[in-house]
Order: sequence, then structure tokens, then C-alpha cells
Amino acid sequence: MPTTTPTVTRTLYKTLAVLGLTVLFMLSLRLSTTVAGLVDRIAGTDLWLSVYRLAGATDETEQERLIVMAVALVCCVLAIGVVEIADRLLMRRAARKR
Repeated sequence: MPTTTPTVTRTLYKTLAVLGLTVLFMLSLRLSTTVAGLVDRIAGTDLWLSVYRLAGATDETEQERLIVMAVALVCCVLAIGVVEIADRLLMRRAARKR
């Protein structure tokens, strides 16, 4: 299967899609009580307590900052995965039409 060189336009669209999905995933945290409750449960586990200690987060503000960074990272990784899967599906569909 020959690989095509990605165009600048396609890369720009993928970048914008990742940014948009990251924002949407983070908004779902803000607007969904189910997702927010899940994050609260995860943030209270022993694993997160050890992450707090490792990162030197001693007060609540630093712990909240660490949680926000982790949420942003997870949302971005999820968005990259969704965009890559969608891109591969679209490329496969375009290859069939040729």
C-alpha cells in the first residue's frame, strides 16, 4: 500500500481537530457530573496521592493544578487517538474510491 505525503492543509485540519476535540473533552468534564465524579474518584486514590508526593504538591492549589494538567493531557491523547483513527478510516475510504 503506497503512502502519500501529508499535505500542509491536511496537517492543519488534523491539528485543529485535535484542539477542538481536546476542548470538547475538557468541557465534558465541566458539564457532565458523571465524568466529574469519575475524575474525583481517581484523584482520591492512593496512586494519585503518591503522584502528589512525587510532584511535590503539598497544598490544595498545587494538587488542583496537577489534576488539571493530567486532565488536559488525557483529553489531548484521547483527541489524538480519535483524529488518527478517523484519518485512517477516511484515507482507506478514499483509496477504495480510486
